[in-house]
Amino acid sequence: MPKIGYVSDQEVEALHRASLEILTKTGIRALSEKFLEKAAELGLKVVRPAGEKFGSIYFTEEQINQALASAPEKFTIYGLDEDNQINWGERRAYNNTCVGMPFIEDLDTGEIRNVTLKDAEDYVRLADALPNTHVLSSLTIQGVPEHAANAIQVGAMLRNTTKPLRICVESAHEVENVVSVLAAAAGGLDKLQEKPLAYLEVSPISPLDFAENPVEALMAIVQAGLPLGIIPCPMMGATGPMTLIGSVAMHNAEMLAGVVIAQLLKPGHPTIMSPRVTFMDLSTALGLWAAPEMGIAAAVSSQLINKYGIPNAPGGFSCAAKVSDAQAGFEVMLNSLLPALVGVDVIGSSGSLDNALLTSFAKLVIDDEVCSLTRHAVKGCVVNEETLAVEVIDEVVNGEGNFLCHPHTIAHMRSELWAPDISHRQSYEAWQTDKLTLSQVANAKAKSILANHQVEPLSAERLAAVNAAVEQAINASPAAAKAKAGGGRAC
Repeated sequence: MPKIGYVSDQEVEALHRASLEILTKTGIRALSEKFLEKAAELGLKVVRPAGEKFGSIYFTEEQINQALASAPEKFTIYGLDEDNQINWGERRAYNNTCVGMPFIEDLDTGEIRNVTLKDAEDYVRLADALPNTHVLSSLTIQGVPEHAANAIQVGAMLRNTTKPLRICVESAHEVENVVSVLAAAAGGLDKLQEKPLAYLEVSPISPLDFAENPVEALMAIVQAGLPLGIIPCPMMGATGPMTLIGSVAMHNAEMLAGVVIAQLLKPGHPTIMSPRVTFMDLSTALGLWAAPEMGIAAAVSSQLINKYGIPNAPGGFSCAAKVSDAQAGFEVMLNSLLPALVGVDVIGSSGSLDNALLTSFAKLVIDDEVCSLTRHAVKGCVVNEETLAVEVIDEVVNGEGNFLCHPHTIAHMRSELWAPDISHRQSYEAWQTDKLTLSQVANAKAKSILANHQVEPLSAERLAAVNAAVEQAINASPAAAKAKAGGGRAC
């Protein structure tokens, strides 16, 4: 796969050096007593200001370099159908659905409403059927017990897809619930660790705050033996510097801190850096996941992560558009293509509108097509005697026949050209028969899939185990769960 550079090698090195300076000089903050004690035990410098509950943690360049050396370049996560593997480290630009959206555009009425359990199930089942959608995440289901929400959502995913999962967790308590549900589907914790069905992601709070919940969740994920994702979300001008490069440098330091902590806890633990530099419209104070800054920042961050040889998963299918229109199309194409050309493993946020707050089934179908186009664009070209076709050209120009009927054309016509699924390519006269927009075509496809697609079910034994694990999470005391979690959301 070809790779471009959005910034020069010298500029990548400058970004890296800036991130090192941030971690060695500024450090990160942490409130968790459990983590502060562990950090000191692991050899990190911990400073506890008098009268303060938090501590500052500083890293050495040697510790950072050792962590980068021990973090694996490649590993695999699996679906319930093992053919749905994600091979991290190969920079294949897989497509990941957006996580956590609380609102949905109703497929029938177009009205905006809260996400229900059925919506979350349909969202995953639709994504399960889409051929260019590879890693699945859940919507945020409204009206379910908050202390067990993630367990409920993971259960809904496991019943409606055989593809690998990405799960954002906010606390060690949630990690416990999620791992229990995943292990039930896998047939036991040992089998889950051997062939992970998901990677679990935590979100430190920008700027440079490893708050109590996310850092204890990070420790729990490593202890559980599942792949770890680090996904801070700084906002240029609000929780990060106003310069894009400054926010990328700080954001990289935040992700690097997570990598170092994970590697100190367990050298060789599979870890993913998930860049999400967003920005604020200072005229409205709206947080934006839009083009072009998000796509540019993702490309620069990915170039820096590629220097480390660590798997990466930026956002890219996000947009500020409120409907699946031309604005959504050009924002998504730019935001996804820029990092893909640099080289990424997974591109997130598909199916999202309104700065990743709103989901649309039609948009999910369209993003599946955009992913197909993006992956075609970055797969590269083979230059050899066969593809240069010099003899073919001579045969057609100086002999009889034409390119259309030549065996060379027949041999390459299916492999050489991108084939759309829902995009309009027929003649204008043919299009006039229905005059459907792309959104209308996508909407119809989503309805057809939901009416007809059936997911290969879990065995009766494992389905019962998954349901039991979810019920156990629901029946746990909410007060006890809150005490374990420490309260508050970080992801």
